[in-house]
Amino acid sequence: MTPPAAARPRSPRRPRPAPRSLAALLVPCLLLGGCGFFAPTVTVDRVGPDEIYEELNAFVIDSGDLSTGTRDVLHTAGLSDLVDDEPREALEHLHAIATADPYRQALFALSELAFLIGDEDDDPDAYLASAIYAYLYLFGEEQAEPPNPYDRRFRQACDLYNGALLRASRDGREVEVGGGERTLPVGRITLTADRSEFPFTEAEYPEFLPADDYTIDGLTLRLRDAGLGVALIAEPDPTQAQIVPTGPKGAIERIVNPDQEPDPGRVGLTKLPATLFLRVHGGLGDFEAGLTGTVELHQTLDSTSVTVAGRQVPLEADVSVVIAYALHRSPLWKFSLRGLFEGDAAVKENRLLFARTPERGRIPVVFVHGTASNPAYWAEMFNVLMNDPVLRTRTQAWFFQYASGNPLLYSAMTLRQQLQAVIERLDPDGTDPDLRRMVLVSHSQGGLVSKLMVLDGDLGWLEEVLEEPVEDLGFDEKQMELLTRAYEFDPLPFVDRVVFLATPHRGSFQAARWYSRITAKFIALPRALQSTLGGLFEEKEQLPAKLRGRIPTSLDNMSPGNPLLGIMNRESVPDDVALHSIIPIGDADPDVPEELAEADDGVVEYTSAHIEPVESERLLPGSHSCQDHPTAIAEVRRILRLHVGSPAPAWSLP
Repeated sequence: MTPPAAARPRSPRRPRPAPRSLAALLVPCLLLGGCGFFAPTVTVDRVGPDEIYEELNAFVIDSGDLSTGTRDVLHTAGLSDLVDDEPREALEHLHAIATADPYRQALFALSELAFLIGDEDDDPDAYLASAIYAYLYLFGEEQAEPPNPYDRRFRQACDLYNGALLRASRDGREVEVGGGERTLPVGRITLTADRSEFPFTEAEYPEFLPADDYTIDGLTLRLRDAGLGVALIAEPDPTQAQIVPTGPKGAIERIVNPDQEPDPGRVGLTKLPATLFLRVHGGLGDFEAGLTGTVELHQTLDSTSVTVAGRQVPLEADVSVVIAYALHRSPLWKFSLRGLFEGDAAVKENRLLFARTPERGRIPVVFVHGTASNPAYWAEMFNVLMNDPVLRTRTQAWFFQYASGNPLLYSAMTLRQQLQAVIERLDPDGTDPDLRRMVLVSHSQGGLVSKLMVLDGDLGWLEEVLEEPVEDLGFDEKQMELLTRAYEFDPLPFVDRVVFLATPHRGSFQAARWYSRITAKFIALPRALQSTLGGLFEEKEQLPAKLRGRIPTSLDNMSPGNPLLGIMNRESVPDDVALHSIIPIGDADPDVPEELAEADDGVVEYTSAHIEPVESERLLPGSHSCQDHPTAIAEVRRILRLHVGSPAPAWSLP
């Protein structure tokens, strides 16, 4: 009989196994069974935005490795391991996957992977494939979804296209603009060269240098057009510099010193900004059969965009580097002092220089430098103005280089005759309104030379200076011919506006100093002037005492109290000519009348630079050489935008 439960004796209790022992038994079982009981732990680590931005934005061009977006695509396609060992094979597999099931992210991954292969193997054809894939990412229509312009891959695809196209087209230090068949990592492409948007022949412009090879020193701003394509410096062949196209964009005969015979040559070709653009015809499905494409060359002073798939696409261009490259070791820099002291040698270089071949349909903006200067001193201002999209397409920059030691009237005579000759050659029938809306932008002595373009001169000025009737001074025929050319002139009818920068309308106090008078004695004047008038000024009895001894130089002309300045200030400018003044005033406070009345820029006093009436007067802090002052540049830009009928915002960069 079994005893009741309560009366049953309890059997000894077994001890439970320790937890560690239990885990030791369970883990092997779980692992052997493939159980996911112990899944990897997901955590975050707070590192701050800088490290995350660096990780998200890094891609092959700047880091040398594939971006996270491309790694994601490769991982999804099961190619993560293959890409590290055999990137070309991984590209072939991904190309096949993307062809069968097109999606845009795969095109970006293909472009970046092809760029990486190009880097590792120094393979221009792989770079070309990268540019093609990037083009299809941006413009391809095989994918259902359009590219998202806010996706960082969109921005990086633009960089991949530009960088890969440069590397695919490079031939040593130059970029090759040509066609032919190229074998890609997958398939091939046949390229055709198209230079129709570059209005010069291959003989005239055979060499194109990548703008991205050069840094710039000496220009404050490197202003660049953002877009697609390879920014280039178009380098003319110096042996072809006298041969330029004819027709609407054709050149004119170079205008030379009026005392010389006409030069039978032509305006020399200049360095130009250009852009190489690759247009792809076809899609992923055409690679194996053979794609076609067009390598287009654009002159980007004019052509700033292309049409792709019905969209306007801006072209990448770098006007600033072209300006800097043109001025690098330029002989212009040596002209400043030569223009004072080298007489005939300098006068032979009196000429208009052109930033582009002069043409109809653009408003000329003529820059006139000051004493002991040269056209290169306008570089900072020209850089900003030519990067303004409106001014670049509506205006053309001309520069007057002249020996600045010559008498004012002689320099003005040279400029007047050259401007008249250019306009006559370009527009003999007077049918181009833009050519006849010229603007003169002038600094210091250049302002006085420019002012003489819009005054009405006559021999009465000479009689007033000499204090005797001309006929009583016994000038011979040759002397009278030169004096008449210098003193008898009408306002140029095609000059609409004059901008004066730091111009000594009433003279410069520096020109009256003893060292300036000594310097004036060393200024070499051209033989034509010396032989015609030199003897006259040595005949003391014929002239007033203040004019005896030598022909007056520009420094003499700019001395306060010089009678020529008094006459010029008395004469009125035609009502239809707008005048503007830009006046540096040192550290004076423009709002304190007493300070302004005593202000000067180190060379010219405010009271000398100030004239009335003017359409505008802009005061700025600083010294006499104000051509590169941001306020002066902004004011000239404002005036020019006003002139072409497209006012600029109150504050803006190109």
